[in-house]
Amino acid sequence: MRRRSFMALSGACLVCGCSGAVHQLPEISRGNLSLAQTEVRGAGGPPQRRAVTDGELLQILDAAAGRIRGAGGQVCGELNVGVCEWQFRASRDRSLNDGAGANGLIVVNRGIVEYAANEEEVCLVIAHEMGHQAANHGAAGRRNKAVGALVGAILLGAVGAAASYGSRSSASVIRSAAQTGANVGGAVGRISFSKEQEREADYLAAVILYRAGVDLDKARGFLVTMARASGRRETGMLDTHPAGPERIAGWDRAVAEIRASSGRLPRRAS
Repeated sequence: MRRRSFMALSGACLVCGCSGAVHQLPEISRGNLSLAQTEVRGAGGPPQRRAVTDGELLQILDAAAGRIRGAGGQVCGELNVGVCEWQFRASRDRSLNDGAGANGLIVVNRGIVEYAANEEEVCLVIAHEMGHQAANHGAAGRRNKAVGALVGAILLGAVGAAASYGSRSSASVIRSAAQTGANVGGAVGRISFSKEQEREADYLAAVILYRAGVDLDKARGFLVTMARASGRRETGMLDTHPAGPERIAGWDRAVAEIRASSGRLPRRAS
């Protein structure tokens, strides 16, 4: 029942205006995915972190951001849909994570630098968050959540009304059902296109690195590192990010396309 409700809300979100990637992204075949899964299995267990001082952390982040800022601004200007003025902040968090916040904020955790094998890998992480900002994924995610919450409240509110028809507690049942629907619908709306947006941010990161002259093959190593750290081999319905092998396969398809087009952006989604 819960799965059917989830699928119904997902379909309703599609119909009612939730949005995903700005661009058409290359398809990932089973062969692409199988190669990436084999690579991750052969790469070893969890990666090792290295110790860095506060000074080294800031130096590496500043150098990486400096290498790609110009290309990132160029790509963002061509998209013309997102935030192109960025603020960079280093976090003391040692987890393998980063994030894009409101008003162009890009936060990179200390753990990113501790796990990165080279500066190119740090460039990839920063460029990925530039991609989120440039494509305005944060605003799109908030809209999707709001649409999902509204649709969920209406659908489950109607179910509650039908189930409690004629009951003295009908009003209470309807309110409870509508609130549950809003909560579930908001979550469904938030994740409905999040994986697609993550793939697009990787694609845009590859375009930025290509135009900045950063070695795409060196940068790619960080995707393998993250795949080793997460241990996930397949992407689930409720995941917000593609699993490591899928992300590597998507990167490889994007890089091949970008090299063939000399760094052009892909076609816009219809």
